[in-house]
Amino acid sequence: MDSRRFHEIDVLKCVSILTVVYIHSISTSFSPTNFLGIFFNDIASFAVPGLFFAAGFLFNINKVSTSQIIKKKLIRILPPYVFCSLCIQFLNLPGLSVSLENLTAQQLIFNLIFGNTLVIYYFIFVLLYLYAFSLFLRRIPDKWVLAIWGISIFLLLFFVKKVVFQGYSLFILFRHPFFHCFSYLTGWIFFLYYQKITSIVKQHLAVIFFTLIILDIMLLTFTRMGNGSFNLFPILTQLHIYLCIALLLIFGITTTKYQKIIQFFSNYSYGIYLLHFPIVRSCQLLYPEIAADYSFKYAFVSWSAGVSISIFIIFVIKKITRRYSVYLVGC
Repeated sequence: MDSRRFHEIDVLKCVSILTVVYIHSISTSFSPTNFLGIFFNDIASFAVPGLFFAAGFLFNINKVSTSQIIKKKLIRILPPYVFCSLCIQFLNLPGLSVSLENLTAQQLIFNLIFGNTLVIYYFIFVLLYLYAFSLFLRRIPDKWVLAIWGISIFLLLFFVKKVVFQGYSLFILFRHPFFHCFSYLTGWIFFLYYQKITSIVKQHLAVIFFTLIILDIMLLTFTRMGNGSFNLFPILTQLHIYLCIALLLIFGITTTKYQKIIQFFSNYSYGIYLLHFPIVRSCQLLYPEIAADYSFKYAFVSWSAGVSISIFIIFVIKKITRRYSVYLVGC
């Protein structure tokens, strides 16, 4: 099946990648301190799980042989990742985990293997091991996959409740399978029951949609009481994440408005992910005084630059290399 038939997945990828860029634009710190910075950071927490959800769904549409899937996924993921990682590292762009002057051959190899050139590249490392796990999943009955998905719920809840705040390094936490497996498997399960789920949603659209909105508003209000944040409510954070994903899917199921622009950002999502971070960090170097704060103006400037310059770079590379651009920027 052609993934472009699934407008709701395009909506999810489009909104998620734009939100990922905004998360990195909120402040030069990953932990803003003022109310608005925390609030927008919390709202945007669905972005990366949304991309993993879409990845799980889209992997499952492949009905070709295992060797063909491996070839397709490795070509789609690895060459652009290696190309962008090396360019960003040797250009010594902002956001690197290890600056060029301190880089050794051993560290470079380590960074490439574990997605560590930029802190956000953990996504590629996680995606590859989830794809490897998928080669097993596609060979077992759907009811067994459903059972594994059920187990992953408890593993995620255990992880966010008992592990996340125990002082482990972010390098380990961001790459831990318990943290990402559930969102990926949820996308997989959504594909398995796609017709049934979408049929129910269309029959009870208004009730489901407004119920989810009200639940999320109540959740956000409750977690703001006493100047709180999602850090105090890790399980409620996960509920918010999947409420947002569900709302985006419902929006995609029920409308085809703006389909071309949504398809555009969906198709360019991987390239934007690989390229945007140094651009955002470069903009933020112009206003280091708000390192842990939030400013709508500065965040919007960084976000706009991260999205538009990434797309411009992709466009130029596509014009120059044509069909070979898929090996360089994944588009």
